[in-house]
Amino acid sequence: MKKHQLIFDKIKKLLSEQFGADIDEYEEGTYLSISDSEIWISVDDSELTVGYGMNHRHYHSEYDDINEAVNEFFNLLTRKKRITEFYKGKNSYKIKTEIENDNNEFKELSTSFTWLFPYWKKTRTKTEIEPSLIDYAKIKNEILEIKNYAQLYIAFCLLTF
Repeated sequence: MKKHQLIFDKIKKLLSEQFGADIDEYEEGTYLSISDSEIWISVDDSELTVGYGMNHRHYHSEYDDINEAVNEFFNLLTRKKRITEFYKGKNSYKIKTEIENDNNEFKELSTSFTWLFPYWKKTRTKTEIEPSLIDYAKIKNEILEIKNYAQLYIAFCLLTF
């Protein structure tokens, strides 16, 4: 088992402890989502993917910093999220997801677009702020343990090259 898969298993264990039956597992346990939430995480042979609804980021185990994936996932759980939907007429054509940072500013997670929309119509936006799912202090020790594990993995990779 690769390190990013072990990190996923640690996150899975933490989510099961904190959310219990509110965790939905798909694809033989390689895709997890939290019920009544848009937050999800998945793993395969080469990467971790962290997402909110349709918006997501891929973190390749060899080319990307897995520590960033861990940070991003826990930020989705423990911080406010601002979701902005853009409409042309009745059609939503763009969704922008942002996460609150330490300075109470929002940093973009990602943006999803659709190609077919009535571009000639006036654009309207709908913005929603979602609260955190869990208090950071409640899972601080577990988060730090997983982050340390991810950091040790990065240090190990640097030493082996």
